[in-house]
Amino acid sequence: MIQVERYTAVRTEEWDAFVKGARNGTFLFLRAYMDYHSDRFLDHSLMFFNTREEGKRTLVALLPANECDGVLYSHQGLTYGGLILGLKAHHDMVGEAFAVLTEYMREAGLRELVYKQVPAIYSVVPSQDDAYWLWRMGAQTVKRNVMTVVSLHGREKINTSQRKRNYSNRLERMGWQVLVDAPLADFWPVLEDNLMTAHGAKPVHTLQEIERLKRAFVENILCCTAVDADGVTQAGVVLYLQADVVKTQYISASAEGKRCHALDFLLHKLVAHFAADGCYRYFDFGTSMLPDGDSTDAGLVAQKEEFGGRTVVCDIMKLKV
Repeated sequence: MIQVERYTAVRTEEWDAFVKGARNGTFLFLRAYMDYHSDRFLDHSLMFFNTREEGKRTLVALLPANECDGVLYSHQGLTYGGLILGLKAHHDMVGEAFAVLTEYMREAGLRELVYKQVPAIYSVVPSQDDAYWLWRMGAQTVKRNVMTVVSLHGREKINTSQRKRNYSNRLERMGWQVLVDAPLADFWPVLEDNLMTAHGAKPVHTLQEIERLKRAFVENILCCTAVDADGVTQAGVVLYLQADVVKTQYISASAEGKRCHALDFLLHKLVAHFAADGCYRYFDFGTSMLPDGDSTDAGLVAQKEEFGGRTVVCDIMKLKV
């Protein structure tokens, strides 16, 4: 029998230990990362326990979640975040967890579940039981986010376009360099200026917030920059390293960097760097969706494909209770 309980802060160590040993857990689900924006969301994360064995109660799954206006969301402060499964969570057990979840939601007055899958590339072993059981329960797929992902090893070599290689080689001849693990303070003014100029927006994280997160997750958050021959930062990217996936979280270039194709130089070098490292399977360029939420930005997808990227889909589903 599966039982569900709401997470509370006294269970932080238990939660984090489970995430680290889960088959589809990443550092985004650790409480220190989730709770940095606890003032913005009403957390309603859940823990699922297997009580089949007499006298034994085993944690088998987690759901990072928040509630808003009677709806339970896969945590809105995270890029993704469906059911986090333990290695011993079997197929039928996942189905039972969803059945228990719907009953829990009824009793809690939550009328709807909006569920973001963990993309398949972030699982150390296959973990798509949730997609099946939600389909069986009548959930509707309301959105499909297109991610562009480069396979860093395998039978096919990385196929960066000749155009990207030419841009990269030209800047290298001019004395440009890629700095791995550069100070965030070198990149943030470039990012802030670009976002404000192009979109009238600010980064989700302030410099102070992202620096605090980097101090908490030294092995997981990495800033890389492209500097010109004078040592001036012209482009940068913040990478999230999780399990065996490298993900671009923030990416931007100055006006001069755009003119010189600094991002092409930076990303071409970084894809090659992590492929040579041998510890990573995928380089995730993130999603390429237009503001309407349904259409892809064809030009952006094409740009990412020139680095050898191909499509992975991340579904968002809705289940009425």
